[in-house]
Amino acid sequence: MAWEIITVCLDPVDRREIDVALAAAMRPYDRDAPQDPDDEWGGRWDRYRICSPAGIPVIRGYENDLRLVRGDSSTDTGPGFCDGGPRALLDLGVVRTAAAEAAGREWDEWQQMAATFPPARPLIHFVESSAEPHDYFGREAWQAYHSQPLLAAVANRYGFTAAPFQRIRNWGDDPVVSFGLARVDFMALRAREALATDGLLTLSGEWLDPDLMGGSAPGLAGQLDNLRLRRDYRHFTDLYLMELLPEAMLLHVRIHC
Repeated sequence: MAWEIITVCLDPVDRREIDVALAAAMRPYDRDAPQDPDDEWGGRWDRYRICSPAGIPVIRGYENDLRLVRGDSSTDTGPGFCDGGPRALLDLGVVRTAAAEAAGREWDEWQQMAATFPPARPLIHFVESSAEPHDYFGREAWQAYHSQPLLAAVANRYGFTAAPFQRIRNWGDDPVVSFGLARVDFMALRAREALATDGLLTLSGEWLDPDLMGGSAPGLAGQLDNLRLRRDYRHFTDLYLMELLPEAMLLHVRIHC
């Protein structure tokens, strides 16, 4: 069991009715409620609360708008942030811009390091050439990938290990591939991924979770499939939220699952 942050989208609703509307949207995914026999996961949560640890930026000038939703976390983030509200009052563009600017700095740092080492090969190269491609941890491919001088130097600098699920801070994919993009493209990529949380509950009531979407190949190849699936999910979330009706409600909700 673990805690996750999901994004919940609701039809326009009076601020005083938020709790009721949220409960109705969440109810079909309650682990303790009768489940759809076709739902192999048996619910998504056993408790939840409105909470956005990092806070959602508020459009300047609307910090005191009574339509904003502030839960437990808002006392830590300040008046310029909230846990949800009408889409029109949330400055999602600030989130995307901050992610793009951080990505530019990361790209510059990576290129400086890469210039002093032989070119690194992507992880997929070692997966495809490994003698044990179906081994769940793909130890041979993973170790070969991390033994490259550039990856070893990055590991030493950032302190991450060669364990299968330990990837470089916040990058969540193969950095050799991502940082191979042009700087402007890398920045745009990270901007498109900035709005996604661990899950998305749409206006139509569909719960999207990259951990529960589709199947994948066995072993390390399957982990690479999962990374691609996660990127597709993040890009869909970005498009969905940016095109959400201005009056629709957007909430960050912390769930125990």
